[in-house]
Amino acid sequence: MADEPLAQQLLTLRTLLDDVDTRLSRAPAAPAGLEDLKRSVDTLRTNMWAIRSAGHGATASVRVERLKLRRALEGLKAVRASLSTPGGNTLHPELVELQLVARELVEQIGRLR
Repeated sequence: MADEPLAQQLLTLRTLLDDVDTRLSRAPAAPAGLEDLKRSVDTLRTNMWAIRSAGHGATASVRVERLKLRRALEGLKAVRASLSTPGGNTLHPELVELQLVARELVEQIGRLR
């Protein structure tokens, strides 16, 4: 697939995803690897959306990066809002991981300033 032209890869990928979707709808339980696939598809979808929104040209990669950052900010703001609502204060394992990543980001962004 890596040697195919990009347009052909996109068609092949769409066919594969349609096939997987059909099989998943008939699966009795979530198969192993589904969460990893979901994460990959989510990332791909976000990247495609950013590329389509940013267009082309010399500054397209900067626009794509900024769009990705805005999407991340939207997600973080949604998490913050849910933590502020009644019943939204359960300490899920993902929140602990998010806190660790947030601390690292604070340090990394601080070094950029």
